Amino acid sequence: MRSCRSRLSLILLSLLCLTGCWDRVEINDTAFILTTAVDVEQDGKIRYSVLMPLPGSMGGASGGGGGTAGTKSYYIDSEVGTTFREAQARLQRRMSRRMFFAHRRTLLIGEDYAKRGIRNVFDTTPRSPESRMTLYMVVAKGKAYKLLQTTPQFERFPSEAIRELVKARNVIPINMKQVALSLSSPGSDAVTVYMGVKEAQKTSKNTKKSKEIEFLGYAQFREDKMTGVFENVEADGLAWLKSMSVQSTATVKIEDRYTITLSIFDSKCQIRAHTVRGKLRFDIRTEAKAKVTESLGMYDLSQTGKVQKVEEAMNRYIEQSMRKAIRKMIANRTDSAQFGSYLWREHPGLWEKKYASRWPAGMKDADFRIQVKSVLTETGLIYENVTKAERTR
Repeated sequence: MRSCRSRLSLILLSLLCLTGCWDRVEINDTAFILTTAVDVEQDGKIRYSVLMPLPGSMGGASGGGGGTAGTKSYYIDSEVGTTFREAQARLQRRMSRRMFFAHRRTLLIGEDYAKRGIRNVFDTTPRSPESRMTLYMVVAKGKAYKLLQTTPQFERFPSEAIRELVKARNVIPINMKQVALSLSSPGSDAVTVYMGVKEAQKTSKNTKKSKEIEFLGYAQFREDKMTGVFENVEADGLAWLKSMSVQSTATVKIEDRYTITLSIFDSKCQIRAHTVRGKLRFDIRTEAKAKVTESLGMYDLSQTGKVQKVEEAMNRYIEQSMRKAIRKMIANRTDSAQFGSYLWREHPGLWEKKYASRWPAGMKDADFRIQVKSVLTETGLIYENVTKAERTR
């Protein structure tokens, strides 16, 4: 009996220690931030912009440029400060709801800010428990807040369009954690997705042109400062060098007469670093698969010899793309493909003794041997044009 009373007394005393949900925040008091944009003003201060949904306009309202309520389903606002948190605090002063960042999936960096250095971004973001290092980092052409002012037609929010473009099959999905690792690892430099604004065609005379978000390539960094952009074939070459299996479109010429467009996928790249007679050399072996998406000129792909010619042309295209990416790195003194990291892992003594203090300058005198083996896996449902053959007159 005494044992039961003791237990009951202990339970009652423990109840006094329970304070309940003293720090709870009601959902009606929360503003969910979907994306943030960081820019630098002419006076050097930081412009901090946010995009958040409007709960009262979510039931069927159409999207559109933010900034006011009305019929729009989201709201955009910004503030200026000496630091990120100062600008954020000033922004919070005029919001009736507390900004909540756990649902943020993208962080946009203006081009001018990126050129000055992004290191401070990695101080303010990880300090908050609501921030995720898995959010996608994007550098915007021009001002970052202009990406928030676009009017994408397929998505309700511009932030959703940005996230879907970063996750697309033809883009390397780069998050903050990957950028941070590139900035802190020896023999490597960071890259981020690079996007801009593109005006679409008008649907009618009475409508305005929609402002769409466009993937332009990858921003190139030396340490934490942006120095250039990988575009078009350079961007594809970088993806192959980083062994990222992105889907790329290539148009090649066969026999200076036939034009064939290919969709390249399932690529793999292996890089080995070593020295030959005292000269640094990188052996790059790449494998890729492709399928024909278009053939101009009645090229008969039912013949094995002609298929081999297409594969040889694709090999040359992939090699040239990678070499253009390498030349871009050497010109801007960056190591976006992390060649230095391969050298550091395979030959740590050589790296520390000869290259660590002056990398990536060592890439300029290095020899890059590229070997590409591609396979044409599909020619489509037809081997040649359905009109059978060219008519001669």
